[in-house]
Amino acid sequence: MQRDSVSVVVPFRGGAGEAQAALGRLRGLRLCPSDELVVADNSDDACLIAAVGADRPVRAVRAAGERSSYHARNAGAAAARGDWLLFLDADCRPEPGLLDTYLGEEPGAGVGALAGQILGDSEQASLLSRYVESRRFFRQDAGFLAEAGIAATGNLMIRRAAFEQVGGFVEGIRSGGDVELCRRLRAAGWVIEVRERAIVRHHHRDSLPSLLTAIARYGAGSRWLDRREPGSSPAWPLVPGLVGVAKDVPRNLARGHVEEAVFRLVDGAGLAAHVVGYRMSNAAPGMS
Repeated sequence: MQRDSVSVVVPFRGGAGEAQAALGRLRGLRLCPSDELVVADNSDDACLIAAVGADRPVRAVRAAGERSSYHARNAGAAAARGDWLLFLDADCRPEPGLLDTYLGEEPGAGVGALAGQILGDSEQASLLSRYVESRRFFRQDAGFLAEAGIAATGNLMIRRAAFEQVGGFVEGIRSGGDVELCRRLRAAGWVIEVRERAIVRHHHRDSLPSLLTAIARYGAGSRWLDRREPGSSPAWPLVPGLVGVAKDVPRNLARGHVEEAVFRLVDGAGLAAHVVGYRMSNAAPGMS
């Protein structure tokens, strides 16, 4: 099919084994001759660059300016050549026909970004992976986009001209950069549309400490966003939320809904983690 060129941009930070796994997930993508895969290596030892070697079509670039996924995304975008920049996360597995699905229907001239769908990995069966899926943590459907006006960089395609016009991602932060970029795109007059059939599979966190750490980081990002745009990202209401959990857990147990009772307990822990994170710094490691 005839369509615009796409540069798939993936930030990476991790070890050698994780580098091989990330590359394996990317190699399943079907590409046109004008497309490319750009991985921005934000790891301390450049292990992904070493893993790529002479392998093609993946092209690895170094992103060592700071320990930040947004810095890595900007570095990858700067090295990319496509008309569109498709930002994926290293722990996401794209469907083989993802690029054609995104651009099968040509976006209008005013469309600056396309938000794809993020679903759970079908091979995961842990309690926490089911919890994350049940709470639709990463879902990007039309209803959510219409309500929130934002999309996550786990599966987000941005027109290069729009990305360059607004100046790319804010760097020096841990969380919230995708929300902030979407706000700037919309403020500049660009439209964000949903492509629900453009699917990637996300490997959800399997341990409670890891999940709560991520939620706390989102809390720090929310406070940062709220400071930039007061009232836009308030802290989650802790006391009413915990009261609701305390009521729902015994009610679910009485009805035999054990898993949902456990999920509500995780809701309460996540609520507390977000409130704690809301008081933490959102600066990237090593940044003041």
